[in-house]
Amino acid sequence: MKIIFRADDLGFSEGVNCGIYRSIVSGAITCTGLMPNMPEAAAGYALVKETGVEVGQHTNICVGRPLTDPARIPSLVQPNGMFCTSREIRSRKEDTIVLEEVELEIQAQLDRFRQITGRDPAYFEGHAVMSPNFFQGLQNVAARNGLLYCDPVNPQWAAEYGIQCSAFYHLDEKGLYDPCRYLFEDEAQIKEKECSVLVFHPGYLDQYILDHSSYTLIRPMEAAFLCSEALKQWMKENQVQPMTFTARVNEFLGKDGN
Repeated sequence: MKIIFRADDLGFSEGVNCGIYRSIVSGAITCTGLMPNMPEAAAGYALVKETGVEVGQHTNICVGRPLTDPARIPSLVQPNGMFCTSREIRSRKEDTIVLEEVELEIQAQLDRFRQITGRDPAYFEGHAVMSPNFFQGLQNVAARNGLLYCDPVNPQWAAEYGIQCSAFYHLDEKGLYDPCRYLFEDEAQIKEKECSVLVFHPGYLDQYILDHSSYTLIRPMEAAFLCSEALKQWMKENQVQPMTFTARVNEFLGKDGN
């Protein structure tokens, strides 16, 4: 069984950076997505760059300040120039994100990613916002820059690249779930799949996360699980082969002769 263990939100805050770092060096994480617009992005990359982890772009259009002049992207920002929150975007009855505007910000974040890391992202996807125009913008910018757009929830994408998304977990009233039951009892629905991606949000809590994210207690819980002996034993018993997006795509396309 092949699994991509993905940690989202590198750069979100200092606490998140520390939790992701520990989940790489002491845990199962094989790739992590950098949020290039966030103030802690460069510090987060500095923490993980020598670990060998695969780093992608976790494009963010709902937390903090954009890298594009707010006057050029009015559909993405509040009057104060900060991004509209994901909660506000989800409350809209239609997709009001303007494709041309979101592409400007996506490209600006790609430019910042390259400035921070000195390389292209290994994969390319988005944070928190379920907007068709956002997804289309990500695809368009990825295509123009020769990058791997990542969308394992999409059956067509999954078939093309041989990577399937796990089933989503359900959070309780505290914003938590049982990761042991989710994985060990296969609520994730991955045992019959050749290669799955499991998405986690490991991190430690700091004031910025408490003020700006609905994912709070779940972050240290996942960090602890990812570094646990129980997970390591389960991986050994199930002969899990940890993968990155790059390794899996190269393997799959090569196997198919494309």
